[in-house]
Amino acid sequence: MTSALDQFLLMLLPRIIWAYLWILAATSKIEVHGSQYPDGLQDQGNGFTYAFWHNRQIVLPLLRRNDCIHCLISSSRDGEYIARVAKLFNKEAIRGSTTRGGFEAMKQMMRILRRRGIVAITPDGPLGPPHEVQPGIIQMSRAIGSPIVPLAFGANRKKVFASWDRFNLPYPFSRIVLIFGRPLYVQALESDKTACQRLKRVLDELVIRAEQLAKKR
Repeated sequence: MTSALDQFLLMLLPRIIWAYLWILAATSKIEVHGSQYPDGLQDQGNGFTYAFWHNRQIVLPLLRRNDCIHCLISSSRDGEYIARVAKLFNKEAIRGSTTRGGFEAMKQMMRILRRRGIVAITPDGPLGPPHEVQPGIIQMSRAIGSPIVPLAFGANRKKVFASWDRFNLPYPFSRIVLIFGRPLYVQALESDKTACQRLKRVLDELVIRAEQLAKKR
C-alpha cells in the first residue's frame, strides 16, 4: 500500500527535478552534434529507437522537446519518478523492463515503430551490468527493420553518483555536448551478440567524444 508520504513525494520530487532541468537548460551552454540523423529519419517518415546508457538518461526530458517520444521506463518505484518527470516534458512512458513487464512493453514499442513513431531505451537498464547492451533492443530493431539512433552527452561540470550505473547529473552553468550517432541497422543474419557489441562500441565512443568536447575551452 502506498503511504501518504509516498504519494506526497511522488507529487513533489518530479516537479523539483523538472524545475532543476529547466534551470540547467536555461543556464548551460548546450551544443548539439549530429541532429541531421534523427531529422533525416523523421523527414523520411521512418520510425526509430533512441539508445543511450542508463547513467546518461538525464538528457531524456530535454531531448527533442517537440517530438513525441515513447520512453521505456522500469515498472519499479524509481521508474515511477522518472515516468512522471518525462510526462512533465510531454514524453510518454512505456512501463516495463527485462525483469518485469518486458514482453508487453516490447509489443507496445513494436506497435509504435510500425506506426513510424519514436521510442527511447537505455539498453543497459534497469539493473545493469552498466554499459552492457541487453539483446531486447537488438531483437526489436531486427524484427521491425527500424534503425537505432545512438546518443550520448558530456558535461564539463557534473555530479557522478555512487550508484550502480555511476549516474551523471550536470550542474547549472555547465557546458553540455549532446551527440547523435549515425543510425545503426541490425542485419537479418547478424547475431544478437555481434549487434550488441557493435551498439556498445558506438555508445562508448560517443560518450568519450562528448566528454572531450564538453571539456574543451
